[in-house]
Amino acid sequence: MDSAAMTDDPPFEGVRVLDLSQGIAGPYCGMMLARNGADVIKLEPTGTGCWSRQLGKATGDHTAHSLIVHRGKRSLSLDLKSPEGCAIARRLAADCDVLIQNYRVGKIDRFGLDYDTVRQANEAIVYLSITGFGSSGPNADLPATDSVMQAYTGLMSINRDATGMPQRLNMLAIDFACGLYGFQAVSSALYRKAMKGKGAHIQTSLLEASLSYQEAAIIESALQGAEVEPIGMPVGTFKTSDGYMSINARRQPQFERFARLLGHEEWIADPRFVEPRARVANREALLVLLRPIIETKTTDAWCALLSEIDVLHGRVHTHGDLFEDAQVKAISALRWVEDPTLGTLPMASLPGQPTPMTGDRFTLSPRLGEHTREILAELGHEAAAIEAMIAGGAAQAAD
Repeated sequence: MDSAAMTDDPPFEGVRVLDLSQGIAGPYCGMMLARNGADVIKLEPTGTGCWSRQLGKATGDHTAHSLIVHRGKRSLSLDLKSPEGCAIARRLAADCDVLIQNYRVGKIDRFGLDYDTVRQANEAIVYLSITGFGSSGPNADLPATDSVMQAYTGLMSINRDATGMPQRLNMLAIDFACGLYGFQAVSSALYRKAMKGKGAHIQTSLLEASLSYQEAAIIESALQGAEVEPIGMPVGTFKTSDGYMSINARRQPQFERFARLLGHEEWIADPRFVEPRARVANREALLVLLRPIIETKTTDAWCALLSEIDVLHGRVHTHGDLFEDAQVKAISALRWVEDPTLGTLPMASLPGQPTPMTGDRFTLSPRLGEHTREILAELGHEAAAIEAMIAGGAAQAAD
């Protein structure tokens, strides 16, 4: 299907999703379903709403993270501890195709929104449960976040600074990866439901997502021990006279062209560098020779020279650099759109999805409780009853 046509005829149109999850992983899965046409009702707690609305600097009731993970959804704010709020949530669960939740193990049962209870009223439900460490085992009851999981699953151990200190990736990589894995599993389950009429209980965790994300590195560790070799040499980040760049000349023809470019053709026959395995074994000696040379020219100069000899390379951009990058512009990888809360923002084009445009319903992220009245009215509640629930604290609506 042409990606542009998916805006008018999205594949999950008619699918209803109840998103009870908070944070990033579950909500990101819900956003992907919304982006593909599903009607995603984001049920948020009254008061502060989803945790994502407190992740980072906030403007109004949005942060960068909440803006991303709730795009295309409708926000319904309920107090599940109130009988009225809980009854509405259970009613929505009984009538949806997909339910997403990331409560700690056993905590959602008290609301009657656990899989076994929901399935009694909705046998074909596709139910996604996301936990930190999994639903069983000695750590099942422990809370987990992206940073905790980066440490626990070894990701920080393979990302060290110059002193050897383990570092976290400065983004919520595991949360977003888990959301993508969840979206893939839910999409497969929806296909199964369409073909066979059967629902599913999908149980996954940040732990599993992190291990899947790192699987190649984990296998390397099993095969090579603690000191995993680099994938080749020379491969790495180099300082230029005015910045930094990545160079990858590990393949033999590339290395030979690279050596000639640098005026060191003798390296090609040097026993230390004569073939790929030798260069890996003698990588420190090679890097000691290379680094001072790379520092003699600007990043632009090296990019031009390396392009001429077809050696892999890339300048180290800041995010700000990307806003003006010719290649990013050429394929509309980032598009500036207007957001009612945060103003003009860069929005990434999701792979395989239509390019985001200002005013497109898929680019808009709701305020907390923005659709409370609308959704409650759809459920048959009279206006006076809705206002009474809002006044009594069972529900919350945006002004």
